[in-house]
Amino acid sequence: MELPQLGERGTLVLRQHPEFAASLRGEFELAGVRSIASGDVEEGEFNLDESHDGKRLSAFWNGRLDAATCGREIHGTVQRLPVPGQRAVETPFVLRRNPPAQSW
Repeated sequence: MELPQLGERGTLVLRQHPEFAASLRGEFELAGVRSIASGDVEEGEFNLDESHDGKRLSAFWNGRLDAATCGREIHGTVQRLPVPGQRAVETPFVLRRNPPAQSW
């Protein structure tokens, strides 16, 4: 995972949500911060909510599978919500599937 304008790189591990079969659940590690992720990919649209503490939302991730990469990348925008001492930030992201993974 990369946030090129912020110079940040990290990882995102997604799997089927344990309570909702049509949804995804996972963990972010980005810029030294671990977060919980939940959302879905439907008809090429990628939507994910991020929470640092499992209670409050910290960011929204919205993107699309990139047909030019045969579905190996998702490009979109992350909107980080404001927290005390920091303003809201909206920036592009790229998620790249690590080989040999066959799914997100």
